[in-house]
Amino acid sequence: MKKLFAAAVLISAFAVSAYAQSPIKLSLFDNIAWPKPEKTNVVIGLIDNNTPTVHGVDFNLFSARADEMYGLQIGLLYNRATTMKGVHGAIFTRASDAVGGQLGFINLADKVTGVQWGLLNISKTEMLGVQLGWINLAEKATGLQYGIYNQAQTFTGLQLGIVNNINTIDKGLQIGIVNLIRNNGWLRGMVLVNGRF
Repeated sequence: MKKLFAAAVLISAFAVSAYAQSPIKLSLFDNIAWPKPEKTNVVIGLIDNNTPTVHGVDFNLFSARADEMYGLQIGLLYNRATTMKGVHGAIFTRASDAVGGQLGFINLADKVTGVQWGLLNISKTEMLGVQLGWINLAEKATGLQYGIYNQAQTFTGLQLGIVNNINTIDKGLQIGIVNLIRNNGWLRGMVLVNGRF
């Protein structure tokens, strides 16, 4: 009887640990999934997959959410991750802390270290790397902004675009048709080139 009880406890413990982490998750909608792990390596989902931790590939037809996403997250409409390290791709991508690449029509992040590539790229606090798009907006930018309209509150690096707009430049160069620098630039507005070294 004791051996039977010990075997039942061992099997239950294994089942609980397998439930907490699974190598693959199949998801139909939000928590309608099998299994329902807290952490997984591969997610294949349909609509609004919600997995707390994904270290690997998160592929969803429409949308996906994760608190911690390390690897590749691809969806058609919307992807969101609190912490994202890797590549994030959808029509609309959203991350609090993005390290790697956001590839979509609209890319939004609080902090970006890497690349934002889309029609509209927004970094709400800090961008360290490259923004490639039609409209690039950053609070504090260090690196390259390349697009039709580039804007940063504090900037170090290179802006290439038709209209480049900086509130305060630390060090860098603007090349474009209209180049505006409110503080620390050669001039407040110049055609073709403006900057500070």
